Amino acid sequence: MADSVAVGAWWDPATWDAARSAYVCDLDHEPGAPAGFVHWLAWVLEAHVARGPAGRADLGVRAAPRLGRAEGKNRKHELPPATLHAVDEAIVEDRAAGRLLSRSAWIHEAVVVAVTNAERRAGGQLAPVVGRLPNRPSKAIEL
Repeated sequence: MADSVAVGAWWDPATWDAARSAYVCDLDHEPGAPAGFVHWLAWVLEAHVARGPAGRADLGVRAAPRLGRAEGKNRKHELPPATLHAVDEAIVEDRAAGRLLSRSAWIHEAVVVAVTNAERRAGGQLAPVVGRLPNRPSKAIEL
């Protein structure tokens, strides 16, 4: 079995930038957060799965803005197969509960919740991330 599965997701620029900022914030403010953006994304998705259909619906996350084709970006992420399977099951559960979301919309929802949580942990607005994310970032050490 493969260690990862390529998953495409559409990102609007604001959510992409906010996700990058939340990831960097979590490196320093969330001991359980993994180092590595794609690992952080999998962690965020698994947390969203764990909320269950009712918990996800209760969050009331707004859909991603409708932008022109050239304004957003489709990005590929290498996720663990178990994470992708859990996400797909959660999407089916949400549909059975009356919420129809594409995989990209579901990922958007999970990331928006993670960004909100990171903002709370950081005590407000997240710092923007300029340039590329580091491949092997150092995490803050709890003393």
